[in-house]
Amino acid sequence: MVRIHCLGGFREVGRNAVLIEGPKNVMLDYGVKVETNSPPKPFNGKVDALFITHGHLDHIGLAPVIHRKHKCPVYLTGPAYDLSGLLLRDSLKIAKLKGMAQKYTPADVINLHKAEKRIHHGDKISLGKVKVDVWDAGHMPGACMFVVNVNGKKILYTGDFKLEDTRLVTGARYDIKKIDVVMMETTYSSRDHPPREEVEKNLFKDVKETIGAGGIALLPSFAIRAPELLMVLDHFGADFPIYLDGMAKDATAIFMKYPEFLKDPAALKAATENVIPLYSMEERNNALKEPCAIVTTGGCIEGGPIVHYIKKLYAQAENSLIFTGFQIPGTAGRYLADTGRFVHGTMDLKLKMKTVHYDMSAHAGRTELIKFVQKLNPKKVICMHGDYCEKFATELNSRFDLKAIAPKRGDVIKI
Repeated sequence: MVRIHCLGGFREVGRNAVLIEGPKNVMLDYGVKVETNSPPKPFNGKVDALFITHGHLDHIGLAPVIHRKHKCPVYLTGPAYDLSGLLLRDSLKIAKLKGMAQKYTPADVINLHKAEKRIHHGDKISLGKVKVDVWDAGHMPGACMFVVNVNGKKILYTGDFKLEDTRLVTGARYDIKKIDVVMMETTYSSRDHPPREEVEKNLFKDVKETIGAGGIALLPSFAIRAPELLMVLDHFGADFPIYLDGMAKDATAIFMKYPEFLKDPAALKAATENVIPLYSMEERNNALKEPCAIVTTGGCIEGGPIVHYIKKLYAQAENSLIFTGFQIPGTAGRYLADTGRFVHGTMDLKLKMKTVHYDMSAHAGRTELIKFVQKLNPKKVICMHGDYCEKFATELNSRFDLKAIAPKRGDVIKI
């Protein structure tokens, strides 16, 4: 008997956490619900190993807490290691600014990293009678899926994945045989993404037109999306100044450090050669003196240099604000998308600058999710990390000869 503890990410997006109980107890991710800082359900038993799929906070945001309690080894790729340090420390800073409870300390982050066991796609990890295979998840550089082999069962945990290539990474590799259980994200089970080539072409057109009109194109970005935006601008022959600011600089440097996880490292290097990094307020203000593109954090405009830029540029119609990422409910970015107003601290600004939104998601769309299940042909599918888990499970049951379920957070599934 294998018990799967559904601790977080079930019938919701965020705070992924799964514990597979067997001869060794294996924790797969331990994230936080970013918008509320809410943790997963705790696991009262011993955790023997923690496997991290990638460096996003909804998958790693409370990993320091697990390690502090259990002193277990932590398995993750190089990009996930570097990004986790960047994002965990930034999360502490944001929590302090917002007066939110800080569930771990900088020392906990240091200790987490001391316990690191570096992994690569294709690795096979032995934990006594439990074996864990590492597969490429697409999604972002270094993202993994894990196949846990325990008590004669093969359980695939996808984390976040994408089958189609992006400029930054190749799509997930998933030619996995004889899977008993798939625990899969279903973030976009209700819709497909528009063709990426079309999105990139229109995005560049908006940037080019803004600059041609004498304006400034702001591209607020989550840190890990920034390198891809630089590659898009370079691919279409950008002949205008491009600035890079905030944590976007750090994320770009991290990905360039690990070319083995990139689809085309030479293309990323070429895209960064003429990019101008910004470090000080004086440099930022000087950049605003000419038409240009500025790629900067943060993606949901909750903080970071983007707040300064919007404050300076919001009232001029020739400027543009170009979103490429999902706007999390409760954030300034979502409020702006819904109302046209940027509300941040004491500011409440009605934007005159053009605002557009593009879907450049690194998650599998609906068609990809169905293709994934069809090819793997597992005996059981556990739908998670989505707003429509129950509906998608029902659909899978009607389409395929398998058992699909959508457990609640806190459920324990016996295999």
